[in-house]
Amino acid sequence: MRKKFILLCLLATASMAYSQVGINTQNPQGMLHVDGGEDNPSTGIPNTAQQANDFTVTSAGRVGIGSIAPTSNLHIVNNGSATNIGGGEATNTGLLIENPIVNNSILSILRTTGTTGIKQAVMGINPNFNGNNGAFIISRTPGGSDFAMDLTTGNIGIATNIPTNTLDVAGSTRVRTLDVATGPTIVTPVYADTNGVLNKAVSSVYGTVINNTVNIASGATSTLITGIIDNAVYKAVVYVGNNCGRGGIADYYVSNVTLNNSFAIKGTDGLLNSDTADKAPTFTEVNRTTTSVAWTGVPNCAGGGNNTQFNYTLTMPSAGTINLTNNGNVSLDYRIVLTRIF
Repeated sequence: MRKKFILLCLLATASMAYSQVGINTQNPQGMLHVDGGEDNPSTGIPNTAQQANDFTVTSAGRVGIGSIAPTSNLHIVNNGSATNIGGGEATNTGLLIENPIVNNSILSILRTTGTTGIKQAVMGINPNFNGNNGAFIISRTPGGSDFAMDLTTGNIGIATNIPTNTLDVAGSTRVRTLDVATGPTIVTPVYADTNGVLNKAVSSVYGTVINNTVNIASGATSTLITGIIDNAVYKAVVYVGNNCGRGGIADYYVSNVTLNNSFAIKGTDGLLNSDTADKAPTFTEVNRTTTSVAWTGVPNCAGGGNNTQFNYTLTMPSAGTINLTNNGNVSLDYRIVLTRIF
């Protein structure tokens, strides 16, 4: 009889050892299941709203908060409705980590490195950085800061934990892809001061560039560029070339002022990349809005161009627009770039 009693106790103990434990529920869904709201059904799987107040430990050792089927070591499902961070951030927040000790680290993720086993922070939020302003930091080496964000100013630092600008890069910067400004689109170059901070130079408009390319048939007139900003002075460069490698470059000053029709264009200099001593073009200033350019010594080209092929006339029919008349004998592409100087 005594042996039978011991056997029954052992069987009961084994059954309890491998059973699921439920707190506030008769229908546990894991090795340990706490139903905080006591709202789970007696059979079946709790719905999303019922799981919101549940805590579960699975047979695989995974912990679920707000979920009865955690997919990682710790799986938190926030079923609250918090929409911002402020005085009530604890309400309906999926995860809240708080350190009530002033200026102590709130969160650190560590790894053990080296033969000495010294622990190294690779990610953390630490108010002690940057004059106790606080910073979010990602680092690869002890004391390093590959990425930092000042939690007071919002400044982001790359390779520095004391960013002084919205984005502060302590090193070189590479941009792999830049869009090309198509047609008469105004773009603004930037310059670096002695601290490496990017700025516009002289004024907010100095150095702005507008450009365009137009194919114009022999004897035809077409708009070379339009949309030139009013009350501005530009240095313009016009390039025309053929498929034989020859090209003509001419410089102009352009004043674009609508008031009292104070707009004008004038040729200044140029270059012909041909085997001739006559490298500069001849400008004929017809009037303040019209200038013609002719080149000498341009070799004939297999595409049909003769010695007149680079000749053309520029006119400003109105403020903000430059037209080009092709005085050559073949259709060619004309490119213009205007850089604002005043």
